[in-house]
Amino acid sequence: MKKFRVYVTALLTLSSPLSALNSFAASGPGTTGAEFLKVGVGARPLAMGSAFVALPDDANAINWNPGALGEIKQKSVSASYNALFQDQNQGFLAYAMPLNNDMGVVGLGVNYLIISKIEKRAGDTEAADSTFSNQNYAISASYGKASVAQGLSLGGNIKYIHEKLDTFSGSAVAADLGALYRTPIENLSTGLAVQNLGSKIGPDKLPLLAKAGMVYQMFDKSLSLALDGDWLAMNKRGYLDFGAEYWIQNALALRVGYQLGRGQDHLGKVVGLGAGIGLKFDMFNMDYAFLPFGDLGNTHRITLGFKFE
Repeated sequence: MKKFRVYVTALLTLSSPLSALNSFAASGPGTTGAEFLKVGVGARPLAMGSAFVALPDDANAINWNPGALGEIKQKSVSASYNALFQDQNQGFLAYAMPLNNDMGVVGLGVNYLIISKIEKRAGDTEAADSTFSNQNYAISASYGKASVAQGLSLGGNIKYIHEKLDTFSGSAVAADLGALYRTPIENLSTGLAVQNLGSKIGPDKLPLLAKAGMVYQMFDKSLSLALDGDWLAMNKRGYLDFGAEYWIQNALALRVGYQLGRGQDHLGKVVGLGAGIGLKFDMFNMDYAFLPFGDLGNTHRITLGFKFE
């Protein structure tokens, strides 16, 4: 059983490089459930080192900062896929729709992570007795409103979370809150988001995350420089995120970012770096991100987006 737990923990660590997924084990200090919620989604923000709380302008705002949702002017659809490790599939589907008469923006998001073919052994044997899967998903209903006060937009999510690992199955309900503020300084915006305020899942608390940051845009908003700070309350761990995005002719974007503090994850060198590109064709956009994870290998993220009336 000890080897089984170590093996499964290692597998799930791959899917959440921020920390090991221990929801199936006994609860204790720093242990949280539904750790798949820590896995970032969207190629654009991940290529920018997750420095994105003050920048979201499409349906990905549901995940990064629902306070920015009210800033969306067109219907927006986004689909993200992450190529991770060891038979793992992770993605995020989102839809945002502005309401008539400036009544705000509503959204729907589905975040999922599935790990298949996890081997189960009753003893220390070469051949597995059987296999099982780990299934995680969160469904979010979102609302955001721009201009609640001068320059201030507010929003939130209510989400249903479910995870299943072999014989364990648990569910929880949680809320995310967010704010976006367009400061009096031209082209400087700030953002704040608090995620996963809710009930326990099984014996463990949810991974409470507080994220605050700013973005400054230059050269007619072709260049965005972003800085975020992340605090994982239950794990007592923090990160400092740096990101940059440069648009060429509003058609090709070059992105790079870095998360300072990833050495705490003990994954080896070149961890925390992000890089990628974006392509925009009228109402359609495609984004790609490359994220190395040291000893674990490299990951690739792809997002397809579409905006329409």
